[in-house]
Amino acid sequence: MTGVMLLDDRVQAWDFGDFPYGLEPLTMPLAGKARALAGVVAPEVPPCDVDHVCAELRLLDGGTRDAGRFDLASPATYEQLFWFRWITGHQVTFALWRLMGALLAEHPTDGAPPGPDVLERLETYVHGYGAMLLYSGSCPRDLYSTLIRPAMFRQHRGFSGTWAPDFHQVRSLLRGRSRGWLRERSAAGVRAAVEAHCAIHEEVAARLVPEGRSLLQESIGEAPVRPSQRTAVLYDNFFMTLRAPISDGTVAVQLLRRLRAVALDLAANGLYPLGRDAAVDETPAAAAMVAHGERRLGRVVTAIASYAAEVAWRQGT
Repeated sequence: MTGVMLLDDRVQAWDFGDFPYGLEPLTMPLAGKARALAGVVAPEVPPCDVDHVCAELRLLDGGTRDAGRFDLASPATYEQLFWFRWITGHQVTFALWRLMGALLAEHPTDGAPPGPDVLERLETYVHGYGAMLLYSGSCPRDLYSTLIRPAMFRQHRGFSGTWAPDFHQVRSLLRGRSRGWLRERSAAGVRAAVEAHCAIHEEVAARLVPEGRSLLQESIGEAPVRPSQRTAVLYDNFFMTLRAPISDGTVAVQLLRRLRAVALDLAANGLYPLGRDAAVDETPAAAAMVAHGERRLGRVVTAIASYAAEVAWRQGT
């Protein structure tokens, strides 16, 4: 990090996609069932001033709220806003899983516990995943049922998050198993982050789909589909994700661009611009964890950005 960045009196707000709340394709390395075509060339990633973005995010986070320096943009419609959140929030998640998976690969299930720095990074990344669950799932229930869920159904009637190619790298951690060092006292923060993520995941699902049946569950009797190269393509295609041989530094740069757009959106619109539907059968303990995640969402975005910036600097991206 090269000291404190001095920002202009006014800061151009939106530089993601072709217009405010527009989308960008995400390029990710090969993962899980996903494969790239032989000889494929990675698409050019838009430039990103890493230091400047981190400085801007510190102005926008939950602690400073200096959003008055930014020319904040409003979405044309709420449908556009929540579609942007659904796609971009998932893209942020894929990048987080990739960076998390790189750390886990260095610390096998039966090895010694990671050091404090790695554990702190893992904890932050898991909290970041929970933050993106809240962000992606911030739409009202009726809009989810008329805009987002039908779009996934049109892609495949059994469309499922289990098809996500990047999830295989972090599955064991996020399900709290297969890692002996996770039971160590030093990993208490990571365990708490996993518990909070699980509570948020259940809350968002209960709020958006109160009947509790996913597309996969509704279609399983008719056409059970296991993850494969085909489902990986379907999943990536829906979330505008391409596969090519790129570095984690390039993943980190793309993550930073998305975190900036997310922070600008939250500064302009808040997490629940149309209000928050009540979840079904939410326990007090789970409600407390969800509320805590909502309050600290901006700070988590800023913390993720700091770690992503280190990855980008280290790899000279």
